Amino acid sequence: MIIHILTHARPHNPDSALTKSLDLLTHAAERLGHAIEIVEAKKCKLKFYKETKILIENKKPRIDVLVVKATFSGNMIDAHAPLVRQFELAGIPVVNRYQPIVRASNKILTLQTLHQKGIPMPKTFVVRSAEYIEDVMKDIGSYPVILKTASGSSGIGVSIIESKRGLQSIIQLLSEQENAAPIIIQEYVKESRGKDIRVFIVGGAIIAAMERVATQKGEFRSNFSLGGKVKIASLSEKEKSISLRAAEACGLDFAGVDVMRTKTGPKIIEVNSNPGLEGITQATGVDVAGAIIAYAVKKAKKRYSEARKT
Repeated sequence: MIIHILTHARPHNPDSALTKSLDLLTHAAERLGHAIEIVEAKKCKLKFYKETKILIENKKPRIDVLVVKATFSGNMIDAHAPLVRQFELAGIPVVNRYQPIVRASNKILTLQTLHQKGIPMPKTFVVRSAEYIEDVMKDIGSYPVILKTASGSSGIGVSIIESKRGLQSIIQLLSEQENAAPIIIQEYVKESRGKDIRVFIVGGAIIAAMERVATQKGEFRSNFSLGGKVKIASLSEKEKSISLRAAEACGLDFAGVDVMRTKTGPKIIEVNSNPGLEGITQATGVDVAGAIIAYAVKKAKKRYSEARKT
């Protein structure tokens, strides 16, 4: 089977996270007797005339299953995510699907989803001005706090703020910009400083888990892409449970769920719809890419079987 993978564009940097992920997926597919074909978003055309079509390099594609390995954040959600939806409308099995990608790409939508399902998270507030800082800090308790933008991945758009003056200044600066986005303020959990757990889930099952530790002096973000050290992690039953619930709540076929260990138990800090594969593979030795390929093939075969019955 040929497994198509959707990316924004074919990467040119051999050391980029996307290149490493695509290499792992390609090798995994070959081991399982399949092949990979890259679909670049910029080479896709949608036709809404007489009949709706999706064309790749001006040709109608034959696709058994599409794996989405593209990050949608900020304005890119509105600009590019509808392309994923169009593949779905064409009847093509898609991994991950449009709505779950949109939900996971916006941190506020993710917060709403997790909170509705009763999944534990750090104390979190969303504000649009500095007016509410006093009330927010009464509930959070003390500085420092974590500041996040609604979109962003790989630790981008995340800052640590040490004082009231600093928090007021940066919120005033951000909120006064034209078309200012909401700002997320989150408690800083001292006992988990510079550490978290990335749980990789495929098809509703935990495939691997790694601990990430920030290694640079003064760095609180543990992301592998920012130089964080990774090693295999053992999960408690509660950590397993909330990770699976978080991925299921967001509706993701595969996900990287980030878990923080606190004195009051594990808490979810992020759900990623396009997690990198290099760090988790290096840390655990698990063929995570192979699990994604196997799941995609299973989804394609299920669709083919259902089509034959109709």
